[in-house]
Amino acid sequence: MEEVTLSSKSEGRYNEKGSTFSALAIPVSDVAEVKTNLHQLKEQYPDANHICYGYRIKEGDRVDEFSTDAGEPKGSSGIPILNVLKRKHLVNVVIFVIRYFGGSKLGIPGLINAYGTAAENAINAGKLKTWVLYQQISICYNYDLQKKVDSLLQQFTVNIIKIEFGESIETNMEVDVEKTDDLAQELNEISNGAIRIKQIS
Repeated sequence: MEEVTLSSKSEGRYNEKGSTFSALAIPVSDVAEVKTNLHQLKEQYPDANHICYGYRIKEGDRVDEFSTDAGEPKGSSGIPILNVLKRKHLVNVVIFVIRYFGGSKLGIPGLINAYGTAAENAINAGKLKTWVLYQQISICYNYDLQKKVDSLLQQFTVNIIKIEFGESIETNMEVDVEKTDDLAQELNEISNGAIRIKQIS
């Protein structure tokens, strides 16, 4: 099963016995982004009883997984959130679930259901796309090659980061890591090796 990620932020909710569980699914590229989002949510919802979350982040061939119950009974909230990510084969996504307590205890099975359902609702409301590992490259070329280069970049559906027009054109972009070598080869062919190609990361 191929891995997928979210195109953009999405939300889901679940209510039970007066408690509200608001889930927020956010695409992230590293743990630092998770922490930044958590900090913002704590400021945004200072009176929330719990902010539980789980994430899966792909680093090379390895997937970094983490979940926290954030004060809820052990295994009742973080794991059900993480299980939604695993079941859907999602990577580079964090799901936060913000709980406001409604006065009635739900018990561990009730919490597992509530947190899992809220997380699932957030993912179902989102738009998924195939996860691709990108390589950043920079290319430098003369103006007479611009049309050929533009046409080639469209064929490879690259993500342009920035273009600088100076004495020559320098374009920074993200390319599917599996297509980087093919793109480099074709750029060399259309320019007889005149295009300078540099890996950024």
